Amino acid sequence: MSELDISLVIVFCLWFVFFGACIGSFLNVFVYRFPRRKSLVHPPSLCPRCGHFIRWYDNVPVFGWIKLRGKCRDCRLPISARYPCVEGFCGLLFGSVFILLDTLWAPAPWLLISLTLVLSFLGSSILAVCLMIYDKK
Repeated sequence: MSELDISLVIVFCLWFVFFGACIGSFLNVFVYRFPRRKSLVHPPSLCPRCGHFIRWYDNVPVFGWIKLRGKCRDCRLPISARYPCVEGFCGLLFGSVFILLDTLWAPAPWLLISLTLVLSFLGSSILAVCLMIYDKK
């Protein structure tokens, strides 16, 4: 593998980790709102305690929660660690699937990216269903 190939693998892996964390952020919204028959689009994210809107720069997957030390910017009450855990798990899932497929099988680039997305979305869907079942109890 040449240096260029290694650099591309690293860039793609980091992209998949970030993309997966964004999917995890959406899963948090989906798992909360879908069973309650609320819109997935509107209103924007709110603090679960005080109802204030979460600013876009505080809503960056994982890092926003860490930056605020797990508390709402407005009411200073704690926000569950489940949010960054789901985001981080999805990010690691997407990155891991990409690395595993590239390392163990090394298919053509278009197939590698396609399979990574398909398998990662499948895993994320299973996670969402498990979280909704857990919340129902």
